[in-house]
Amino acid sequence: MYYFFVLGRWVAILLPRKVSYLLASIIARVKFFFSKRDRENLIYNLLPILKNKKTAYRYARKIVENFAYYLVDFFRFSKIDSEFIEKYVKLIRIDFLQNLIKENKKIIALTAHLGNYELGGALTSILGYKVYAVALPHKDERTNSFFNRQREVCGVEVTSTGIGIKKCFQALKSRKVLALLGDKDFSGKGKKVKMFGKTCILPRGAANFSLKTDAYIIPSFLIRENKYTYSLIFDTPISPYRENKKKTEEEIIQECAKILEKYIARYPEQWYMFEKYWIE
Repeated sequence: MYYFFVLGRWVAILLPRKVSYLLASIIARVKFFFSKRDRENLIYNLLPILKNKKTAYRYARKIVENFAYYLVDFFRFSKIDSEFIEKYVKLIRIDFLQNLIKENKKIIALTAHLGNYELGGALTSILGYKVYAVALPHKDERTNSFFNRQREVCGVEVTSTGIGIKKCFQALKSRKVLALLGDKDFSGKGKKVKMFGKTCILPRGAANFSLKTDAYIIPSFLIRENKYTYSLIFDTPISPYRENKKKTEEEIIQECAKILEKYIARYPEQWYMFEKYWIE
């Protein structure tokens, strides 16, 4: 896969974005047709949301296509700048983030495998906010280094899941925005919750960091609005307190689940969950 990513970056940088998207769309259609496992897993994950297998099939095909576009933009990080933001990105409720910074709050940005989460972190960094992201490491060290270099091109600092806990606390202390993916647990220590009437397991990281550091969790998503444009959306921050009393971990995780459910339901064709998600 490493050489595929290197080639993909080379092609995406060399060719115009529209041409790269065209090639990505062709590859996505081939991938969807031949990858039975991915296709069935996507449909399985979408059924509780869409309730109809034919609709789920259609959305699953769109997910693969959107993921191909996601990769193109990830490969083109060296071309992303403030001009790209002005031309292709609409900022929605960024005042939620700005207000937390003005109040000198510690901030956790909660996102999901939705839209273009990698580009969302990059754009937030380009806008002038210090982003410290936690990412699942790839098994191939070359691939891992490739992805981290891409993120660092736009000023995003990165640490790996599991080994970077101390660094996360340090990042929050220095008032960097700690970016976490909240829809998939990779630690084996997550919390069972209900979404769309089904059981899934969410990571405890955001709630844990929030309670231990008094950090506010701000839901943030970069959503594709059409083929070439995005909306960078910030939602109402989740406070670690309720009526001057600290919430429980379970309460915060439930609030996170509610937010995730809201955005996944709104943009199911952009939810990149290629492994079976529900546990019952």
